[in-house]
Amino acid sequence: MPEQPWFAIDESDEDDYEFTADELAFVAALRERTAAWAADGVQALVGRSEEWDSLLAYLDFVDPGAPVHLVSVGAHFYGDRVHGDRLHNQLLTLTDRPSRWALEASGTIEELAEESADWFRSVLRKPIVLYVWLNDDRWAYAARFAFADDNQTISQVYNRKLAPPGQAEELIAAGHVHGKGWIQTVGLPTPTLYQHIRGDLSTAVLPPGVPTVTKRGPIGGVWYEGY
Repeated sequence: MPEQPWFAIDESDEDDYEFTADELAFVAALRERTAAWAADGVQALVGRSEEWDSLLAYLDFVDPGAPVHLVSVGAHFYGDRVHGDRLHNQLLTLTDRPSRWALEASGTIEELAEESADWFRSVLRKPIVLYVWLNDDRWAYAARFAFADDNQTISQVYNRKLAPPGQAEELIAAGHVHGKGWIQTVGLPTPTLYQHIRGDLSTAVLPPGVPTVTKRGPIGGVWYEGY
């Protein structure tokens, strides 16, 4: 049994978020179905959507090796339906680009709790890996956390000062850039190595020939969300 019950709500949460009877019933049913779960580096939380029109049950994933926040995934409960997917890392809103593994279901409270629990379980099984790119086999100039079963970027870092000369300009010219100069590591060549972080690695689709490691060296730079 986990030390902290999954999707727990304390009295202050009930007052602050003004949960309805149906919302509390949904969380209770979801908590019952996840009570025996245990997962390192994951926290199960309950809150509200930014629009205040739904209850939000969500998971926060943390990299145990840093620790760095990796990704949040959650299910919005609207009374007779749920919509779940990856969440914005600060606003906790659903992303603009739905994932192929997004949750869409309708039904009774019990049915929606069951659907949501099954979905959360499938997300917990998704393999997360850390890809690292080394310059001169010494300096980590880029790194990328990703769901390795569908190659979806979670977060990434790119350090121009440590990267091979001219590479950043080539990536930008090829369109591998977002917003105000955030270089997207999906445009990089095959990574130097990878580390398995969590989840079922047997479902991962990894670049051929890339060696795996169990320990990592320092990775400098600013991490930013993947697109």
